Amino acid sequence: MKDLYPDIDINLDGGTDSFQEGVQIVERNNIGVIIKHPTDNLYLLAEWKKSNWSGFLTGGIEEGETLEQTAQKEILEETGYKNISVITPMDFVSHGLFFHVIKHVNRLAHYRLVFAQLADLEQDEIDEEEKAIAEFVWVPEQEVFAKLTRKDMKLLWEFYKQSRIV
Repeated sequence: MKDLYPDIDINLDGGTDSFQEGVQIVERNNIGVIIKHPTDNLYLLAEWKKSNWSGFLTGGIEEGETLEQTAQKEILEETGYKNISVITPMDFVSHGLFFHVIKHVNRLAHYRLVFAQLADLEQDEIDEEEKAIAEFVWVPEQEVFAKLTRKDMKLLWEFYKQSRIV
């Protein structure tokens, strides 16, 4: 598999989200959103409940949506946070190939990096379906890299740290 996709982080770790031979590969353009706390030096990470995966908020880019629109929609849907002061697409993409435990397909994800700064912590309630997928936790900046479980997410963080917006 590495021969076919040499620049892609292929999950072959043996967990529930490891690439599965013989299962369809669905390619998807996604966002990977680094979300910064409005007042503290904390970043929001998703910890998936059905796999050993911790990373940034992710979501598929729908036809006709901008990266900013996708980020705003996904932040609200998955975390409930309503007020974003900054949404900045960054010129970086990482790639991951894994078994999507919710969709039941292998996913070849192209994560377009987006940075978001929350204006405040006002939230709407998120639906039960979203709550069942992941828990979102605030992590101090110095601990983020160690908490990320996949190379594709670590590459997003490294690029962000080098480019530092806020």
